[in-house]
Amino acid sequence: MKSYLLDEVTKIENKISFGMPGHKGKQFFDLDTKKDVTEILDTDNLLNPRGAILKLENQIRDIYGSKESFLIINGSTGALHTAISIATNKGDNVLVQRQCHKSVYNALILNELNPVYLETVYDKNQALFFGITEEELREKIKGNNIKACVLTSPNFYGGILKLKELIKILHDNNITVIVDEAHGAHLYFMDLKKYSAIEAGADLVINSTHKTIPSFTQTALLHLNSDKFTRREVMDHINLYHTTSPSYLLMLSIEAGIKYMEEIGRDEILNRIEDLNKLKEEINYSINFEHETIAANDPLKFLFRVRGLKGEELLKKFLYDKDIRLEMADLYYALAIISPINTSEEIKALKNAIKELDSGSYEEIRPIEFALPEKVMTPREAFEGEMEIIDFRDAEGRISKNIVAAYPPGVPIISFGEVFSKDVIENIIELKEAGIEVVGMENDTVEVIK
Repeated sequence: MKSYLLDEVTKIENKISFGMPGHKGKQFFDLDTKKDVTEILDTDNLLNPRGAILKLENQIRDIYGSKESFLIINGSTGALHTAISIATNKGDNVLVQRQCHKSVYNALILNELNPVYLETVYDKNQALFFGITEEELREKIKGNNIKACVLTSPNFYGGILKLKELIKILHDNNITVIVDEAHGAHLYFMDLKKYSAIEAGADLVINSTHKTIPSFTQTALLHLNSDKFTRREVMDHINLYHTTSPSYLLMLSIEAGIKYMEEIGRDEILNRIEDLNKLKEEINYSINFEHETIAANDPLKFLFRVRGLKGEELLKKFLYDKDIRLEMADLYYALAIISPINTSEEIKALKNAIKELDSGSYEEIRPIEFALPEKVMTPREAFEGEMEIIDFRDAEGRISKNIVAAYPPGVPIISFGEVFSKDVIENIIELKEAGIEVVGMENDTVEVIK
């Protein structure tokens, strides 16, 4: 048997990492197979914690400031599925920020929910998504009998919503608030904690520890932050969604990562911010992330452009020519995610690579409209409907059985149960012509209801 996967992983293991996970491939953990144990005597049980795991969760609760915190070892995906199932019942109407993670859309199917989408403000001139307006939120609440709302903050590029204002409106209307704060686990160790979902009063909050602090891929936290639900209710739902064979290596990495953040990471975050500010000065950084719907921006998310290169070209150049692994790229931008584990020398290498490659002019940004399609079926109804596969150009008037999205950032052009319109088809054509990857299609075909 050949080791195809090992061969590919080995090729990149020594490159500088500005992508996930937050440990950046450094020899940070004292974790080997001897610590890959199961529930034996004093090692406790994740699905019924009474000892060491409960003590660890209580420490995390105190650090993050929640009422209860829970270790999650099937990622923010599992945490979101758990949170949404806690807050809803079959058939409920839920507000969902359109710019949300795929796992939220999947949860709509699993829990048989009816989504009402909140449109995210899109800046056509910069090809950037920002937040949602209070007017949009109030409008979508009216007459829809909303049970819960799922917000995403920070977004992929680090934009933090004005959560306090949005959550007040939702709570005034007796709506449970879930915040997908997957990209914000590190906010609680810096001044931006004041903009965090827990500080803003969200009922349930999700953090991916592996994204921005040093822990293994697939590690996350679920925080209970209100009296709407009990610890016992949360544990009942965790038991529904979790494996009965949780990895102790994953749990130990959460413990080690948060311990690092408490003892060292706070200072190192400040050092990395200083490094990035120097980098931006030297390359005359000019991208503007300020917007009326955004409270603050995460300084450890570094979105940048290089003259003469499209985003995807930049991603390849950095990986193959500069030994630098970035998180992602689209047609115009590349994204570097910095964690406190990164070093000043690595930030200098990033700066040097940008300056060496920068030449000519920027890729011209092509304005694209993201119109919200008509929804005629719930996601569950569409998912269970009989499928037909057709060319997307022939799909006008047909009901989508899947999500078609521009990736990155992954915001759906059309989702489960929505109708293909002429505008949707033209958007797909325009995105493909612009060189942006469109997921949810295969050889230009889409899945529709027969």
